[in-house]
Amino acid sequence: MPENHDRSELWIPDNPDGSGWADVDWTSVAKGSRYHYQHGEPLDQAIASRPPYYRVMTRLESERIQAHENTYYVTAASLADFVGELVWHGGDEAIWHIEPCTKPPLEAQVCDPQRGW
Repeated sequence: MPENHDRSELWIPDNPDGSGWADVDWTSVAKGSRYHYQHGEPLDQAIASRPPYYRVMTRLESERIQAHENTYYVTAASLADFVGELVWHGGDEAIWHIEPCTKPPLEAQVCDPQRGW
């Protein structure tokens, strides 16, 4: 960014608290809708306030097999990588929904390197 360019010129919030709505313009699927933005906490605080795990449900539609849903449990730290992998390599498996999860079932055998297991 040029030194004489004021950051406030790049981001003009709708509300005094620094929040607002902006048009989505980066994909054909969401283009024309709006997203809400607001100031975030410092990174360490934001990480600490996230749920420890997420439940990711997908739906698999294929001519080869009967349609079904898969449920994955992932750590908060690996959510972005997991979703990215699904998007790029999921094929007929589409993300159905994602929700916070305080503790996955033991059967999920979720590894959490940050917790040492």
